[in-house]
Amino acid sequence: MVTKQAPTLPDTKRQMPRSPIRRGGGFTLVELLVVIAIIGVLIGLLLPAVQSARESARLVSCKNHLRSIGLATLHHLDAVQAFPPARLRARNDWGDAACESTQASWLARILPYIEEANAYSKWDLYRPFEDHDPAVREHTPESYICPTRRSLAEAVLPSSVVEAEVTFPCGCSTTEMVTLISGAIGDYGANHGDFTGGSYGDVFSYWRGGNGGGVIISSRPKCGADGPIDWTDRIRMKDLVDGASKTALAGEMHIPADRLAQVPENGPMYNGKDLPAFARIGGEGIPLARGPEDRSVPVIGFGSWHPGVCPFVLADGSVRLVNNFVEVDVLQSLCRRNDEAELEPVYYQGGDVR
Repeated sequence: MVTKQAPTLPDTKRQMPRSPIRRGGGFTLVELLVVIAIIGVLIGLLLPAVQSARESARLVSCKNHLRSIGLATLHHLDAVQAFPPARLRARNDWGDAACESTQASWLARILPYIEEANAYSKWDLYRPFEDHDPAVREHTPESYICPTRRSLAEAVLPSSVVEAEVTFPCGCSTTEMVTLISGAIGDYGANHGDFTGGSYGDVFSYWRGGNGGGVIISSRPKCGADGPIDWTDRIRMKDLVDGASKTALAGEMHIPADRLAQVPENGPMYNGKDLPAFARIGGEGIPLARGPEDRSVPVIGFGSWHPGVCPFVLADGSVRLVNNFVEVDVLQSLCRRNDEAELEPVYYQGGDVR
């Protein structure tokens, strides 16, 4: 007899095969930290490059501003047959001190040549600066500011009474209370020459009327019954004995970071009373400043906030970048219009002085 085996029932206790558990698509904490670290490294590498690119763009703008100033000054030369006077200033041996006042600086005289004819029409070049309306005194063309230093909105100094300290190249200084009349402030100064001055020969003679060794200098006023009516010391292209391509016309002014928008370094640029507000000198005793933290250079020196260089526009209208470590005798040769020095400035590729 054949015995039939009962069918084997499935073992309900046997574990059924499980489907693999799949993780979600998110990062683990470790992976997230690694990604953040990588992003931080990339930002650290890219940020200096971005900042450098921005500064390069600002330097290009600064050079274009100086080029505009240079061309405007040359148009003034063509129209008036002379470079503009930095300001009207008497000289002791003329006895005309009563005629001088605070008439407009050279930056007001070139306004019509930088497409600012409307602003220029509101100036009376032979009236005192403070007699003009605030809107006239405070008008700032974009070409007059360096974008590395400030925005256009920051280029006005309000009226106030301030304590001004002036440090001279000899190292001595003086402090005085100054009533400040509001006005526009800028970053570019005329080349007034060097520290030696002209016929006076003493160390402070360079700022007197007709005594600067540069291209845009203080000029003695021609006086009428009611004040100045003209200016006398006219610098023409023929007076640039060294040649227009070897003589600075204007450059960026040295203004320490903590003296921005302060007097006397950065006072109202149209006010002819204060030479450091719109002109500079360079050479022996006045080297080129090496950045915004350089306090060794007097308030009347050239210098920029651009890394390593200071832009100048020459008397032929070309713009050059001068190395901050340029030799003092090269700088002095660049600032004097008629020293007839045999020293030839050395140029970078692209025509920049080193």
